[in-house]
Amino acid sequence: MNMETTLADNLYGRDEGDVSASESRRWMRDLGALLALPAMWVDQDPIEIVTGLLSVLFGMLQLDGVYVRFDEHQPALLVEGWRPIGPNVPAELRDLSATNSTLVSGVKTIAVHSSDLGAVRVASLQIALPWEAGIVLVSSVRTDFPTVTETHLLRVAAGQAAIAIHTARSLLNERQSRTAAEAKLARQAEILRTLIDDVEPSLTLVSDRIRDAAAAVAEGAPPGDLESASATTQSPVPILGAIRVSSPGLPLTRRETEVLGLLAQGLTNKEIAALMWLSDRTVERHVTSLYRKIGVRRRSEATAFALRNALI
Repeated sequence: MNMETTLADNLYGRDEGDVSASESRRWMRDLGALLALPAMWVDQDPIEIVTGLLSVLFGMLQLDGVYVRFDEHQPALLVEGWRPIGPNVPAELRDLSATNSTLVSGVKTIAVHSSDLGAVRVASLQIALPWEAGIVLVSSVRTDFPTVTETHLLRVAAGQAAIAIHTARSLLNERQSRTAAEAKLARQAEILRTLIDDVEPSLTLVSDRIRDAAAAVAEGAPPGDLESASATTQSPVPILGAIRVSSPGLPLTRRETEVLGLLAQGLTNKEIAALMWLSDRTVERHVTSLYRKIGVRRRSEATAFALRNALI
């Protein structure tokens, strides 16, 4: 007696002499196919995985009806499907599919009556995992349904689908988070490029003035001449060209106005601190102060205030 035959004996619940080699091979083939399902579902979304599970169960177990639902303990994430394909869940499964309150852990089989099929045996499997919840209902008119082998295959198939669906949802969440982070980073980079372009003329002017003053000192110019030269070359250039730092009538200091303008462009406190060469705590104090002065409590309100007063 080889291992394959022994396995079939245990699963089919038959004596060794009743188990044919073809049945043993079929069992091993079906189990191997089920174990390979996650590799087939690796790039699919949850509804595609449910569709695949329905096809596998309907064909492999030769069912008259099947219903599958997964919801990850959140109604908004519910995915479901059934066979035969139609507008409604098969009649013999409809009541059980509406609730899982009558289902118990593991596989439970009950006999029901269907107007279309007559006496039907329905096997139910409730999936209750920390990261996934669901129901699998399968039905057949066979009086011996489900066999031990079919029960085992049902468990394996449902478990493989639960793992694949959880993985698909995790990957989808990661992709969405990455896309959102990349979009935010691109927006911040664009804002910084704009600010750099606006600040560059100011930095160039300051550099020229420092160079002129250094040259004047080297030539021995008296302090009065230095102040005169500075006054003639000085022009009012805002620190941040993209922000109007002078707004008559506003109760804000120049620095608070600059912080409000950057805040309204979507920068975080940490990013504002880095851009203005300030500490995080200093920026937080400016934000608290300007919120109090303009009478707002949230960033959205502060942004609206900045737009109304043309600060950006």
